[in-house]
Amino acid sequence: MALSVNTNVTSQTVQKNLNKAGDSLSTSMTRLSSGLKINSAKDDAAGMQIANRLTSQTKGMTVAIANANNGSSIAQTAEGAMQESTNILQRLRELALQSANGDKSDADRASLQQEFTAKTGELTRIAQTTTFGGRNLLDGSFTNQSFQIGADANQTISFGMTDISATGLKGSYSEASVNGAAMTNLSASSVGSALSTATTTTTTRTVTSAVGTGAQVTKLQTAGTSDILETDKITVNGKAVALTDGMKGEALAAAITKADSTVQASWSETDGKLTLTSSSAITMGGANIDKAGLSATPILTTTGAVATGAAVNTLKATGGGASVMASTDDITVNGKKITVSNGMTGAALATSISNAGANVVATFDEGTGVMSLTSPAAIVVGGADAAKSGLTATSANTTANTTTTPKAAGSAMGTAGEIAINGKSVSWTKTNTVSQVIDKMSAIEGIKSATFNSEGRVELTSTDGNDIKLTNTAGGSLAQLGLSAGTSQAKLIADTSIELNGVEVKFKKGDSADSIVSSINSASTGVTASKNTDGTLKLFSNKDITVKDGAAGTGLEALGLTAASQAGTGTGKTTATTVETTVADLSILSAADSQRTVQALADAIQQIDTQRSALGAVQNRFTSTVANLQSISENSTAALGRVQDTDFASEAAELTKQQTLQQASTAILSQANQLPSAVMKLLQ
Repeated sequence: MALSVNTNVTSQTVQKNLNKAGDSLSTSMTRLSSGLKINSAKDDAAGMQIANRLTSQTKGMTVAIANANNGSSIAQTAEGAMQESTNILQRLRELALQSANGDKSDADRASLQQEFTAKTGELTRIAQTTTFGGRNLLDGSFTNQSFQIGADANQTISFGMTDISATGLKGSYSEASVNGAAMTNLSASSVGSALSTATTTTTTRTVTSAVGTGAQVTKLQTAGTSDILETDKITVNGKAVALTDGMKGEALAAAITKADSTVQASWSETDGKLTLTSSSAITMGGANIDKAGLSATPILTTTGAVATGAAVNTLKATGGGASVMASTDDITVNGKKITVSNGMTGAALATSISNAGANVVATFDEGTGVMSLTSPAAIVVGGADAAKSGLTATSANTTANTTTTPKAAGSAMGTAGEIAINGKSVSWTKTNTVSQVIDKMSAIEGIKSATFNSEGRVELTSTDGNDIKLTNTAGGSLAQLGLSAGTSQAKLIADTSIELNGVEVKFKKGDSADSIVSSINSASTGVTASKNTDGTLKLFSNKDITVKDGAAGTGLEALGLTAASQAGTGTGKTTATTVETTVADLSILSAADSQRTVQALADAIQQIDTQRSALGAVQNRFTSTVANLQSISENSTAALGRVQDTDFASEAAELTKQQTLQQASTAILSQANQLPSAVMKLLQ
């Protein structure tokens, strides 16, 4: 090697190695301090790219795992709410099945409907309030949502949920329905009691006393004064008659009338007779009754029935079992002379009177000594010696007989009134005739006829299966027509039958519309019957309905059903159609509605079940996705570590090596730098 001063190649070589050792030492120190084998592109350009790709992948997978877990949580939240919605739908179905049963009344179904409506509202509330992170899940707004479950674009899982509120849940039912026309063979009738006019006929008879006929004859004279004293006591029908000393006949008559205004007393100056007239029986009394020529015995005793209007009169006479009678005594009854014998007893006298042909039956009571005369007409006892028999000389009565005759169609009502027939008012004035009121009732809708029959009874007949409901609007006006408040149901006028889906259903004469409905619902036909508000019949089924006349051949017409009206082909078959509805529109207020509801709820439950199945599948996908992402992330992270992480053992050895080289290079560089100084030795 040439010895040179200007060029110290050895020093340069040592410097180069020193720099190289320094660079390597710096790299090792960077790697050891950062823990990364690749700290810049110059460390490993290709490795850096690989590391970056692996870093993106692993970080993306971490986010994807979180996304998948969130998606699974959303699905679980929604599925839990749907479980409760399913429970509600199952309860609604139970209520519908209860309401569909024939033992339920309208009131029962109304109570069930209340719970049905409340549960339906809860269904909607759940749908509107189920949220996740502020997002509504079940109100129909969460549809076809994508979840990023990969590290790269478009690596997604999509799912959504429909509206499961009462208005969002849809169902359908198959329906075949038959609406009947008026049931012509059903008729209601209401017959009142006979209308009548009461007529009171008063027959007035008089009580007279003959002058000068013994003890029972009046002691009043046509002139002068009588022996009546102020202290005497006389009563008329239990009322005291005011007397004065020496009272004359006219004054006595006036006093009697004043004492009892129902008795009209008069005095005849011509024959000296006192006459009493009244519309009812007259009873005289008092200790001094004989001074007036009157008897204390009741003037009239009415016995027996008066259906014929003829009076039945009884005169009673007091006396002993045997009287002082002589064969020459003069006694007459109703103008017929009575045969009398010496010492005749009361019983014998009664027999003689009964046999006298006076239309009088006489009896004598041995116990009381009272003789009674009975006749369908007035009884007049006369004769000079009548008093010996204990009978008043003259007896009679006044009777008021009431007869009832049927009221005529042209008779006035007599009293204003107002009634309601099926809610429609019928009124009349007191001058309206019966026939005019009948005409007004005939004009009421649903009334086929209103008649006034030969028995004087009002008779109402309905049209085409309509009931007749009678109510009093004013007082007891129905009673004026002989009618009573209440409802007369329309009933079948003859036995009949129909054939439903091949099963004959029989109905009996007298069956009401409700009974007809019950008979159909009790038969195994698959058909549910109900009565419309207008009284017509409705048939319902979730399958086809075939309706025909039964064996009697009159059922369709009787029930307002015609074969041609059902399907337009004359076969009597109605094909079931599918009707779409929502849970909110369902009702269980009738048996037919309940049947529809059961069908529709099955679809609604299926709708939720389908969504729950989809959510279950999505949850499983998310679970699998998370597991896969975790595996990929694990392997990618390991690969990334191998690419960019520092191998501390190897790098520590490299660091030691480079430190040693650097120290050696520094020492050698010092020596190399001294090489040119060797020339000075040569120059010395």
